[in-house]
Amino acid sequence: MTAQLPILAIAPLLFGAFAVTAGRFLFRRANYAVASLALAASFTASVLLSIQILTQGTAVYFVGGWPPPIGISYVADPLSALMLAFVSGAALCTFLASKAEIETSYPLKNSAFFALYLLAVAGHMGIVITGDAFNLYVLIEVAALSGYAILAQGRERAMLSSLNYLFVGSLGASLYLLGMGYLYIMTGSLNMADLSGIIGRLAPGGLSGSTALAAAWGVILAGLFVKMGLFPFHSWLPAAYSFSAAPAAALVAPLTTKVMAYVLVRMILSVFTPQTAWSLPAINTLVLVLATAAVLYGSFCALAQRSLRKMLCFILLSEVGYMVGGAFLGNRAGLTGTIYHIFADLIMTLCLFLAASNVERGTGGRFSDMGGLFRRMPVTAAALVMGGLSIIGVPPFCGFFSKWYLLSGAFEAGSYAFAGALVISSLVNAVLFFRIFEIGFFGAPPAHTGQAAPHGEAAPAHPEPIPLFCDEMPPARLAPLVVVAAGLVVMGLLTGNIVRLAVNAVLPPGLG
Repeated sequence: MTAQLPILAIAPLLFGAFAVTAGRFLFRRANYAVASLALAASFTASVLLSIQILTQGTAVYFVGGWPPPIGISYVADPLSALMLAFVSGAALCTFLASKAEIETSYPLKNSAFFALYLLAVAGHMGIVITGDAFNLYVLIEVAALSGYAILAQGRERAMLSSLNYLFVGSLGASLYLLGMGYLYIMTGSLNMADLSGIIGRLAPGGLSGSTALAAAWGVILAGLFVKMGLFPFHSWLPAAYSFSAAPAAALVAPLTTKVMAYVLVRMILSVFTPQTAWSLPAINTLVLVLATAAVLYGSFCALAQRSLRKMLCFILLSEVGYMVGGAFLGNRAGLTGTIYHIFADLIMTLCLFLAASNVERGTGGRFSDMGGLFRRMPVTAAALVMGGLSIIGVPPFCGFFSKWYLLSGAFEAGSYAFAGALVISSLVNAVLFFRIFEIGFFGAPPAHTGQAAPHGEAAPAHPEPIPLFCDEMPPARLAPLVVVAAGLVVMGLLTGNIVRLAVNAVLPPGLG
């Protein structure tokens, strides 16, 4: 039973996608309940799997009983099991919080949306636990194609933005597949464990001794950078997430970039090994330059935005730079910071996009409409404050600890430009969010400035006070947001346990 748990974690989602599609023709009102049960079952299985893996060790499942290099394997180690729980939990919270938004955004197509939503979640979860490099490509495309479809069903330029995302995403997936083709030609296997051992024998002194392996690593990196939106391959991301419907953005934005960053870490740990992946100084330097540029570019572009969701999209670009840069600092602290920041940023981004969805529904989402937010929507505003403080890096929120590891790794590696970019980004984030806090606390809301005076009469000296909770969302929509916001503090307090049980368990013992 232990070896079968990884595949069982995905099975409820696939069953849910089938059941929801069938429910379109049977009983439409049952669709949401079926999808919720499928996500809840998947989250429960993932949590049980995480507990089992953290206490008993890694589990491997061979699909159909075929061992590698012929068959496909699913591997649940402490890192992938915990990531599986985070992904399924984020998907469940988003789905529960977005019920009213789904009914509004997809009134006649909610059955199709439910099926695509579950398929996207299944793809992301499969990416996390697959042990086969080609199966990883297939699951990346499963997650991407369903993501394109749900992002396209938005407003204004959503369809065009999603089409642009499709073109760029297909290029990234093709580059990854090309790199894997090089590896297959060199090794004759696509199993990650096999690849790691064969690459170690083919290039014992590093990638500088094998042009083919170095080319494969470079092409794979290019494909992953395109898929996660690293500067300058980022042009698809802000528009795709800004114009889509709120439920689609709240699912894809927190998951896709983080899962692709996880794939990058998995390539470094499970396919090439850190010593081999970091053996080309030219690639390391180039990646750090791109990551530094991404951190600064995303932060300063966010300053120019006048809507909450668009600002969050550019902050997301900056966060991608955090994770990529830490992975190529060449030391244990940097890689620890990257892995921990994947988890932290997933929760932070989820919290902020769920809060932004509430703000958009209550006020419109533009800064000029957010006056009095703390009285009109106090619970949503509190969650927005907690997410913002975590992005800035204020203790005890989890964002502080990930930045601490990244800064420690940057100073240890002598990468002072990257360290400076991290500090500047935190300061810019402070300006961004405290500007919103000021508007929300002191600004006058357009709809509650008092009654307009009749023609020829003086305006009232004292405008009517803003009613408390006047624009707040219902409890069913707020509960998942409150849970996620509380998770920012809980994860920060459990940083030591997460690093010890999940991160240190997968890092090589001799890694400096």
